[in-house]
Amino acid sequence: MTVRTITITIPETLYQQLEAAAHSSAQSLDAVVAQSLERTIPPHLAALLPSALQAELDAMDHLSDEVLRAIAMSVELPERSNRIDELVKRQQDGTMTAEEETQLTALQAESEALMVRKAHAFVLLKSRGHTLPPIDKLPVPHP
Repeated sequence: MTVRTITITIPETLYQQLEAAAHSSAQSLDAVVAQSLERTIPPHLAALLPSALQAELDAMDHLSDEVLRAIAMSVELPERSNRIDELVKRQQDGTMTAEEETQLTALQAESEALMVRKAHAFVLLKSRGHTLPPIDKLPVPHP
């Protein structure tokens, strides 16, 4: 494992808390800081995504603000949402066929990918200095 040294500026009270935690756990200050960072920084989520979706998200960095806004404000087609609801009900009732199970898995994966695309589009727009709409102004799919 490669180790890097960085210098940061923190408030005195935070330094004292870290120092006290190091002392009480018989660890070095460096170890306590590294452990604290590991617990608070989430793993890079892209590594958990299918490679095709990762590539799609990477390509979104080069899209115009207008295209990103369209992605961010997009909604799932009502037919798709209704079909997922039907299949989930069949799954709960125990009447689902193997083919329907496969279809449900695919539809749910597509829905999740849409949410990831939308979230990434919002992140990119925010990083470009745009103000995001309040939650009550976001579009909702109509059944």
